[in-house]
Amino acid sequence: MGWFKIKPYEFWHPRVFEAPYYVCLGWHCLLNLVSIKNLTKANYGLNHGEIGIGSKFETQLAFSQDMFMPTSLIEGSLSVDEKAAAIYQFVEEHGYPVILKSDVGCVGKGICRLDSERDVEAKAPLLLGDYLLQKFTTNPFECGVFYTRQNGVPKITGINMKHFPAVEGNGRDDLMTLAQAHPRFTDHWYAFLQSVDTSEVLALGQEKRLSFIGSHTLGCKFTDDQHLLTAELEAAVFKFFDSQPGYNFGRVDLKFESEEAFKRGEFVVIEVNGIASLPTHMFDPKYSVFQAYRIFFEHAKLLVKIAKEHAYRPTVLMSYRDVARKAVANQRLLNLVHQRLMGR
Repeated sequence: MGWFKIKPYEFWHPRVFEAPYYVCLGWHCLLNLVSIKNLTKANYGLNHGEIGIGSKFETQLAFSQDMFMPTSLIEGSLSVDEKAAAIYQFVEEHGYPVILKSDVGCVGKGICRLDSERDVEAKAPLLLGDYLLQKFTTNPFECGVFYTRQNGVPKITGINMKHFPAVEGNGRDDLMTLAQAHPRFTDHWYAFLQSVDTSEVLALGQEKRLSFIGSHTLGCKFTDDQHLLTAELEAAVFKFFDSQPGYNFGRVDLKFESEEAFKRGEFVVIEVNGIASLPTHMFDPKYSVFQAYRIFFEHAKLLVKIAKEHAYRPTVLMSYRDVARKAVANQRLLNLVHQRLMGR
């Protein structure tokens, strides 16, 4: 009988990998006399601190829109024809391609790209719940920047570059065959493989990027790239978050033209995540699972301290039961629309 092989921690089920983090978080809450519910006060300017149960569009609107890609909301109550009409109106102003993503989105699920009228007609009937429509940026690079603000002092605690799945041709196999042979391949890849011609055969040595979705769950490799931090980049990130003093802990996802442009502080914002954000630079394959947990636990401790700092802030919070129900309902909706968009 062969040895039992454990998957690299970045591929563990999220609930398994995150379990020790929540134990650590609970311990620090106990030490600092902070209730679990009041962790949301670290981001008191957002709905429940942006823990993934509210509207991502509402979160976006809590910040200055100057650095976001143009975005609008398509309400789930609209008919299919009304949804299609809203998309066409947006395209008329901003052009193709555009991105559709669920307003309760998480880890890249439920995202698709529209490049033509044919895509609109195919995808509009599949949408469930509220959806965000966002102009697609051609900037080829993407990263997550983890931001904290404690006692009024802002800090970038992590930068992770996102390395999108790509394949190299052998002059024989089509893209689908090459994708399925990729070491990071999962069934989730069908979410973005629909946007490429999977019957294409690449020449020997020819490379092609397959994905536009910056989630490690959907194949991206994350690396810790704190070395890219410059005074110019720091100032640009801080300026963005200055527009919302009620945001003090989380990750912002950025896209940019080149590393040089990024270091100059030139980027566009595609999404802001709140207190449920993971310090995704911990998924760098160079880190052992113990090093990853050290980063994770450091952020747990920091979250509790920031929440305690803002404990006096008045906020309206749902009961634990209602939060749990909302989280479960959102996840079910997201999983369902994700499967529909993948044709599963």
